[in-house]
Amino acid sequence: MRIRKRREFLSIIAAIALLGSGIIGCLSQQSELLALEITSPQNRAEITEDLITVSGIVSPPSAVITVDGREVETDDDGTFSTGIGLEYGENNISVTAMVEGQEPVTKKLAVIRVLSLEITSPQDKAEVAQSPIIVRGIVSDPTAIVTVNDRQISTGKDGTFYASVELNYVKNSINVTAMVDGQMPVVKTLTVTRILVLELDSPTYKTELSEGLITVSGTVYPPSAVVTVNGIGIRTTKDGYFSTSVELGYGENTIVVNATDPVSRTVIINRMLTLEITSPQDKAEVTESSIIVSGVISDPDVTVTVNENEVTISEDGTFSTPVELHYGENTITVNATPENWQPVTRTVNITRVLTLQVVSPQDNTEVTESPITIKGIVSDPSAVITVDGLEVELDDSGTFSTQLELEHGENMIVVSAIVEEQTPVTKTIAVRYIPSE
Repeated sequence: MRIRKRREFLSIIAAIALLGSGIIGCLSQQSELLALEITSPQNRAEITEDLITVSGIVSPPSAVITVDGREVETDDDGTFSTGIGLEYGENNISVTAMVEGQEPVTKKLAVIRVLSLEITSPQDKAEVAQSPIIVRGIVSDPTAIVTVNDRQISTGKDGTFYASVELNYVKNSINVTAMVDGQMPVVKTLTVTRILVLELDSPTYKTELSEGLITVSGTVYPPSAVVTVNGIGIRTTKDGYFSTSVELGYGENTIVVNATDPVSRTVIINRMLTLEITSPQDKAEVTESSIIVSGVISDPDVTVTVNENEVTISEDGTFSTPVELHYGENTITVNATPENWQPVTRTVNITRVLTLQVVSPQDNTEVTESPITIKGIVSDPSAVITVDGLEVELDDSGTFSTQLELEHGENMIVVSAIVEEQTPVTKTIAVRYIPSE
């Protein structure tokens, strides 16, 4: 049944088309349903501006559009756009579309205008050393009344503001409020902690040194802070720099640098007594009966002994003293004993040796005459020298010379030197004797 009626209706429309396009246009307009859509803003949107653009689309484009009772133009595609002024709080906006012969279509939405407030600096929970600080921010409405810690401040045309705020040490609460007539205030709160900045340039933590004085230096901010080093007040410069000398005892010294309110830095200085034997070298072999022992001590006021004999210390901490040696190994002990501190000990082992040299003849020499002269030198003039078992005399320089008869052919000549019941030092020289005819 419905299909048959529709066909009849279409036949009527086709017949009417012959009467003219004006009549067709009128009928098609009356048959198109009225549709309205608001594309912007969204319902319940929150904005900070005092003017908002209401946009949408209507079908058919010939429809009459009113926004809050005010007619607005539509484009050929049915789109429309108009500005609406806003009050703070909730604003109800009504958009209506109308065409002749149909019921109007109305869309409603609510837009909420709010006051926004932002603190751009400092950051919440910031730690600063200076006072006062500058609090900066921006409010969405330049006409709003802005207070910082209950003190009203001016705002720029763009809504920016700044204020100087004095800080106490430790935590400070900063309250920023923005207000417009008839609305609840917008409040932002941040916490800023004022701290003392205390930096040590020297010494570093757990330093080891040998000097009796150390320089403690650093910087404090603000420069007006009172600085103490081990409880003694220290002056600071306009830039907050300070420097002082601290006497050290041997061992571990704790140095506490304190700035008021209170900030402190602690370093531990371990003062050591340094002792060095510069001569002779350990395990050296020498031929002399005495040797000069030299060294250096970091503290010239310390008592130094060499093999229990006290020695004189120069102002630069150097010392030097002779030590008698016996043949064989000699242990030389150097002790440094500071007041109220354990002694420092250094040892070297020196071996005194007897040396023997046969100057002539050279080993594996061939001669044509006999006797020959045996010459040599020994490091100790007190040594007993024998040549093939026969003792020979030494002069004060340790040199010797003696005649020795040779046998025809190969002769093994044995030269020995002995001191203080030490193992003899022996040199054997081969000499071949071939008499000339």
